[in-house]
This record gives sequence, C-alpha cells and structure tokens, in this order.
Amino acid sequence: MKRLFLTLIATLIAAPCSAEDDTCARIVSLSPSITEVIFELGLGDKLVGVTRYCRYPEQARSVAKVGGFYDMSLENILSLKPTQVIGLRENAEIRESLRKFGVPTSEVDHMTVEGIRRSISTIGTACGVESRARAKLDTLAERERALRARRATSPSYTTLVVVGRMHEGETLSGMYVSGKDGFYTGVVELLGMRNINTDPTVAVPMLSPEGLMALAPEVIIEIVNVDDPALKGSPSAVWNRFPKVPAVKNSRIFTLSDDYASIPGPRYIELAERLADLLERKERT
Repeated sequence: MKRLFLTLIATLIAAPCSAEDDTCARIVSLSPSITEVIFELGLGDKLVGVTRYCRYPEQARSVAKVGGFYDMSLENILSLKPTQVIGLRENAEIRESLRKFGVPTSEVDHMTVEGIRRSISTIGTACGVESRARAKLDTLAERERALRARRATSPSYTTLVVVGRMHEGETLSGMYVSGKDGFYTGVVELLGMRNINTDPTVAVPMLSPEGLMALAPEVIIEIVNVDDPALKGSPSAVWNRFPKVPAVKNSRIFTLSDDYASIPGPRYIELAERLADLLERKERT
C-alpha cells in the first residue's frame, strides 16, 4: 500500500518540471551546512525545503521542513517538486530513494575544510553562479591568509577537539574526539596547531580518561552542540580532575557552543577566528 502511495506521489506531484526551468529552480537541502552554502551563494530564494536543524541564516527557519537527520520524509520532499536535492554522504539512503523517482540529487563533502571549499565551487557551477562562488572562495582564502599570518609566530600547540562526553554518574567515562581526517583538523591547522589525535575518524573516536592523560594535549577545544542540552554549562569541574594534563594545568580549555562551531560549513573561518581570539586573550595573561 505504501509503495502504491509513493508511486502516486511521484506521478502526480514530482512530475518533471518544464524545459525552461533551471536545474536549481527548486532546491531541497538535506543538511544545515549545505543550507548555509546555498544562502552564501545568493540562492536562498531557490530553497523550497530544508531540515528542521537548518536555522542559519534566519531566513532558513521559514523554509518548509522535510525532517531531521534520522526521520527525513520522502513524501515531504517529493511534494515540494524539487529540481535538485543536495545532500551529504550520510544522506545516501534518502538520495537513492529520490533517484528512483527521477529526482536529481547531488552529494557534497563537508567532512573537511577542503571539502567545504569544493562544495562552494560545485554548487556554484551547478546552479550557474560561478562568479559568486569564486568571490566567496577568494574571500575565504584572504581570511585564511590573514589568520595564518596572525598566528605565524605563535606556539604550535598540540590540540584535542572534544565533540561529546560520556558520564557514569558524576564521573567522566569517555569522550568523543575529532579524528585526524575530520573537519576540525583543518580548522586547528589554520591556527598553526596540530590535532593530537592521529587516528582516522571512524564514526567518532572514543577516548578514555586514561587516553586523555596519555595524549597530554596542550589545548583542549570542547564543542558543545546546541541540540545537546546535557553538555551545556561550564565543563571546568570535569577537566579539573586532570590537573597534570598541560591544557588543564595552563587553563587552555576553550568551550564553544555557538552553532557554527558544530556545523562544518562555510562559517569554519568564523570558528577559526574565534579560536584565535580566545588563544590570544589567554596568551596575553
């Protein structure tokens, strides 16, 4: 019965658009980071569908919602008659379902800073706004150069990026950390620092308290996802239990809960600049 229902939707609702319609006339974005790229390229008026987590810029909040990370609605997407659906690798299942109904889909990679840059070029070319994409990439490149120059004579701290914690009662039992091939590695490298976790990202690597002490990072960056209320508030009580870790000993622990800190999109440069500000404030004390 469900298959019949979806077939009817595909036939009556997702019928091909007329020949004069642009490839990106009606875009559905399957990720907050993709939504940000689309708005950066001046294509926000082409967006007809986004996820419930697409909150930036403010205009994204008023666009029709197609679900979340784990409950993406095929029916909702088809009803929007998209001419292009853009997703990440993680959206492979829903994109495959859409292809069966003849809906054009694209995949971009936001696992790394380089991938984010490529996606700006890819989407810009696909949607006929190559000049806007080049201008955006030039601006990012200039801000990156300025940041590298700003930090050129600063210490190259070994850095651990924590993206989640696990607790047993009041005791920290483990933490999720960014791998060497992850988005945050590129961010800390812009600051002349090094991700101390040299393991590749498999899902998200888990690190024990003993592992934290063995790695002995000089800087800890904790990313608090705005959708994870369990991690809000000051983490100082957690980290103060590890006084011998250099980052704790020297009070170089920086907690970021701004939305751009947990979204691997074009605002990666804002994250890097914010971290530079925090580091320099600490270095002056």
